Amino acid sequence: MSEGKLFAVAGNPVLHSRSPQMFRAAFKALGVDDYYYLRFASSGVQEITQAIKNMPISGFNVTSPYKEEIVPLLDDVDEVAHKIGAVNLIVNENGKLKGFNTDIMGVENAFLENGVTLAGKKAIVLGAGGAAKAAVAALAAAGADVVIINRTLKKAECLAETFTCRAAPVEDMEKEIAEADILVSCLPVGTRVVPAHALRQGLVILDANYGETTTLVSEGARNGCTIIDGREWLLHQGVKAFTYFTGIQKPPIEVMRKTLYEKKDFKKRNIALIGFMGAGKSIVGRHVAEKLKVPLVDIDSEIEKVNNSSIEKIFERNGEEAFRKMEADEIKRVAGLPGRVISCGGGAVLNKDSMHYLREYCIVIWLWAGIETILKRTGENKARPLLNVKDRRLEIETLLTSRKPYYADASDLFISTDYKKPGEIAERIYNESIKFLTN
Repeated sequence: MSEGKLFAVAGNPVLHSRSPQMFRAAFKALGVDDYYYLRFASSGVQEITQAIKNMPISGFNVTSPYKEEIVPLLDDVDEVAHKIGAVNLIVNENGKLKGFNTDIMGVENAFLENGVTLAGKKAIVLGAGGAAKAAVAALAAAGADVVIINRTLKKAECLAETFTCRAAPVEDMEKEIAEADILVSCLPVGTRVVPAHALRQGLVILDANYGETTTLVSEGARNGCTIIDGREWLLHQGVKAFTYFTGIQKPPIEVMRKTLYEKKDFKKRNIALIGFMGAGKSIVGRHVAEKLKVPLVDIDSEIEKVNNSSIEKIFERNGEEAFRKMEADEIKRVAGLPGRVISCGGGAVLNKDSMHYLREYCIVIWLWAGIETILKRTGENKARPLLNVKDRRLEIETLLTSRKPYYADASDLFISTDYKKPGEIAERIYNESIKFLTN
């Protein structure tokens, strides 16, 4: 497997994102086998920029809540994104980070491709954050009469001034919607501000939240509103992002759309932790298992028990190939058992059988650590046979580079463990995954 290029979407939360399915399907359709797209559970904007440079990652999509916060950390921001004050796309140009906003195209084309013209229409935008800014920019540029409604009126007024449109207080919402043609919601999931009786036949609704059916969408549909699926926004911003990432001017849009609309059950029984030695899989696994109140299975420890021998001696006696077979057999045995946290050895991803069983039954989480962190954590531990060499740094760099595509290809989510306590990492894993785990 070649080193390839890594791309990712960063957010909090982010495990729900369907961007990986969309981009991976596009890569596959075009025969780009060495491009990988991941979900990055980041704890803040600085962690995103560090990951881009240190891993490195060629391009990032940015989602809530980082679209505005990350702007000051970038080396360059294109004119449109700068005016909006929000980016949803970062391209790594030889270590220089440039920000763009493809949400504008996402909003505009979501309407146009569904037969809704924007010029001369009255459009209400709910919210004033990063997504709302892109929606206002798109609607205003297309000639719509835009009204921004936000809980904090001052924030809405500042945005309205930027795009020469109007802001209105929440108290006037029903009156404004009664006269509107279009309603775009950029509010967090679970936020209900529009009463059902204000939604009427003829109103076109686009909700930025696509991961689940929101109250706004369900009530609007019942009242005869025209609903544009939020996945259309995701699709069209992704088409533009794909070109920025790859230079390919005509992405396979129908392949991307089909993947977004496929019904896939993401619920899994277990969590599996993968990553290089020293990334913290065992200790983080213990914390996650405690939070979930399930057993922790350490694959290396299980192999040692079965063979009554240390990993180091098994390597010496049987060789790496035989060890990988033992590892795959053990993973097969435990992966299908309900309610487990599974800590895998650093090289487990090299075995196709191991990865098949983990993907089938587990949310696979890649714990990533930089070389300095790995060196510090592994020390002179002789129980790690692959690092029993003279130049440990060079060996780590070589192994990490060769394995990175395997980790990327296998994972549902990746988390940086640099400068973090195990309990903090476990809390993030728990919050991201709990709703996707079956009972």
